[in-house]
Amino acid sequence: MTCRVRTRSRLSHALLLVACLSAALLAAACAAGQAGARTPGRALAPPKSAVRPVPAILQVMPAAYQLPAAVAREVVVPRGRDLLIAGGLTRGQASTAAVTALDPVTGRTWQAGRLAAAAHDSGGALLAGRLVVFGGGTQASTATVQVMTGSGAAKVTGSLPRPRSDLAAVTVRNVAYLLGGYDGTSYAPGVLATRDGRHFAAVATLPVPVRYPGVAAIGDQIWVFGGQARTGLTAVIQEIDLRTGRARVAGRLPYPLAGATGFTLGGRIYLAGGQRAPAARPPGSPAAALVTSGTVLRYDPANGATSAAGHLPVPVAYAAAAVVGGTAFLVGGEDGNLLVPAVTTLRLVRPATAVSVVTLLHRPAASARHLNTAPWLAPPRGPGHLARGSDPSVLPADVLIADHLNNRLVIVDPQGRIRWSFPRRGDLAHGQTFLVPDDAFFSPDGRYIIATQEDDQAISVIDVATRKIVYRYGTPGVAGMGRNHLHNPDDALMAPNGDIVAPDIKNCRILLIKPPAHRPLRIIGQSTNVCLHDPPHRFGSPNGAFPMTNGTYLTTEINGDWADQLGLNGRVAWSAHPPGVAYPSDTNEIYPGRYLTADYSDPGQVVEFNARGRLLWRFGGLNQPSLALPLPNGDILVNDDFNDRVIVIDPHTRRIVWQYGHTGVSGAAPGYLNDPDGMDLVPPDSLTMVHAATMGAP
Repeated sequence: MTCRVRTRSRLSHALLLVACLSAALLAAACAAGQAGARTPGRALAPPKSAVRPVPAILQVMPAAYQLPAAVAREVVVPRGRDLLIAGGLTRGQASTAAVTALDPVTGRTWQAGRLAAAAHDSGGALLAGRLVVFGGGTQASTATVQVMTGSGAAKVTGSLPRPRSDLAAVTVRNVAYLLGGYDGTSYAPGVLATRDGRHFAAVATLPVPVRYPGVAAIGDQIWVFGGQARTGLTAVIQEIDLRTGRARVAGRLPYPLAGATGFTLGGRIYLAGGQRAPAARPPGSPAAALVTSGTVLRYDPANGATSAAGHLPVPVAYAAAAVVGGTAFLVGGEDGNLLVPAVTTLRLVRPATAVSVVTLLHRPAASARHLNTAPWLAPPRGPGHLARGSDPSVLPADVLIADHLNNRLVIVDPQGRIRWSFPRRGDLAHGQTFLVPDDAFFSPDGRYIIATQEDDQAISVIDVATRKIVYRYGTPGVAGMGRNHLHNPDDALMAPNGDIVAPDIKNCRILLIKPPAHRPLRIIGQSTNVCLHDPPHRFGSPNGAFPMTNGTYLTTEINGDWADQLGLNGRVAWSAHPPGVAYPSDTNEIYPGRYLTADYSDPGQVVEFNARGRLLWRFGGLNQPSLALPLPNGDILVNDDFNDRVIVIDPHTRRIVWQYGHTGVSGAAPGYLNDPDGMDLVPPDSLTMVHAATMGAP
């Protein structure tokens, strides 16, 4: 996954060895052994005769796009298949009057109208097909009720009985209920109901008045989760029975929480993000600032139990959510003082059929059938080969591994069983070799694997089902700069139109290749062997070009230790030094505004940072890790190359929670790897499939 530009102590010995060589359904028994640890993951389905009913789980994934601008404390309501985003705080902590429509599948946005008065911290509902915004405020709380007309211009049509901001609204059978809030001096205990936004009735009184609560409803019950009370953050769960008007304290959250977003999905109640107090501190120590939570909680009204259902890609508070077509969309929010322009999708899936929203939109039905049945995968058999304490449920899918010095690709399921490998005997044509693969990614349609053989100067496209190399760019074993030649290619990816984007490290350039041609379609940067940081004219040994959610690419330059946001038109948006990183490798986007890089050093590390080069998180103690990829649950999948293992790190607990390979012990037997240097998830969770909507046509 990384150019060997700098000295690598084992490489010379390894290349001598190479020269001498010719080249996930969860199993029930394993799942039982891990029961209760985490939400079950997904493996591809075995034959139908072996399938047993599996409970639905919550799949949490970043959408493959971002909002045009960051927003928080806004109103979001569903309107048909679209979402309406009204008001909120924008850059500079200013209230906005904008009403934006969002196609939540494609990410397309357009102006839908404007409020009569800018506001944030409002409640919102769709009544009689029209957006109604209740209260909120700018500098002070307001009682204004605004209704958007057919022309898109909102009008003030009435007022609340009292000013109210920091409230929540939920709609039950065409009636909007307003809960919680603040008028500038006191907390609002009354629960108000309205059918038209003009007439209000008090239907209940909260036992614990709060502002910034999370709210969700099922049937005739509304639940109010946490919030800020007079004495500070609270963990109380309050229930309102709409039939009787009775409100009561029904339980407690695991911790006090405010600014969380509640929603109902598939008859289940969830609570995403929010702000909470930090971990316990010694008595007498000063109070610490609140921290933003990345946890998604599930609440069971039947027994009052609350449990963790998943993790957000990035923690957020004061976001808004709406449900469209069985998917909840969490929009915007705050991470500390930083406004977030991101959208997260949350949907209930069964492990054998989990498919992302983007995948459903962009993948043909025939391809979807191919991926869900995956006839090329060997049925799972026997015990897995994981390190002790590994939790298979942290992975959403099987893992494709480029096992560099074993000259092979393998697909390993979450239980540590090899399901597919390449090449087997007979896979290669006469005279064909497949040496030192250090990167491997699925194509956006899931039919091919694009393997980069960096030290063998070639890029190979492999048909997954037939196990045949169907296209190759570069002359194996011969470095060069001209037609059909490469010099340490790295991280080749295939775009949805079939073009290949590939950094060519020692030629200081990025290539765009259009199979079946054997000359570059386009070259970004000068073709030279003097690699210096001067994008887009030339690059300081570029070793990665990964798609971002806004349609640009994130490149990594080894020389000078740079990460650059680059459009394939050559326009550079920003460049930054990943903080404290000696050898950056394969930088990619976790979420808009957050980036992840591996430090290919010994000792090595994985680092999260922002576009200003500010350190956000790090995990050290690794041995020349080359690639780190974010998982849908917020964990991080890492190639720890010279420790001969692939691992999953939980960034919240800072623990390794899954490991395939024996630490520091190389081998080719089941459970062993030899310098694993590349990886991808099996579709539909693979890198290019998740980013298909924004990779564009290079």
